[in-house]
Amino acid sequence: LQFRLTSKFLKLGQPRIRNRALTECALPAMRRRRDECRETVQIGVRNGEEGVSVEVLDGLFPLRISVEPGLRFKLYNNAPGKCLLALLSPTERDELIDRLELFSCTPRTITDRSALREECVRIVDRGYSTDHAEADDGIHCVAAPVFDRHRRIIASIWISAPSRRLPKDSFATIGRQVVLAADEVSEELKR
Repeated sequence: LQFRLTSKFLKLGQPRIRNRALTECALPAMRRRRDECRETVQIGVRNGEEGVSVEVLDGLFPLRISVEPGLRFKLYNNAPGKCLLALLSPTERDELIDRLELFSCTPRTITDRSALREECVRIVDRGYSTDHAEADDGIHCVAAPVFDRHRRIIASIWISAPSRRLPKDSFATIGRQVVLAADEVSEELKR
């Protein structure tokens, strides 16, 4: 006997604030960013030692990044995972980094714990995280944290695109857009 969890199950486990689901609060900001940049926008949460995508708005280009809600991802080799990791309390972050199994997915994957800790500090300082084809060749992502009313990270929101449409020199511009979306969701969650 086998069971398969569908994306509907994810809706049950989403963070809820005042009886409002995370995706309910996030969709308007996600749509605005998707319509603005025309790329895939996702929101995800941490589940133990990995992340999980809980909502996806596919990009508007014929060639786009497309995944289903429920996609699980590592916390060290992509923008949303590094964002979820970096914004934890320093103690929790360090303990989690010590437990993670770091292996190379591409030549750019961070596999050294000290380097990952340094990357987390840069993410906190910058306010967003980036993925320069660290998980998959040819795919870039930029992510920003969504906070609860106590400024604890509860999710990350990110834009994913083929590297030729989201080159490394555009990360700062896209980072500002993603931070704006994440701030909108954080504010909506406070209402």
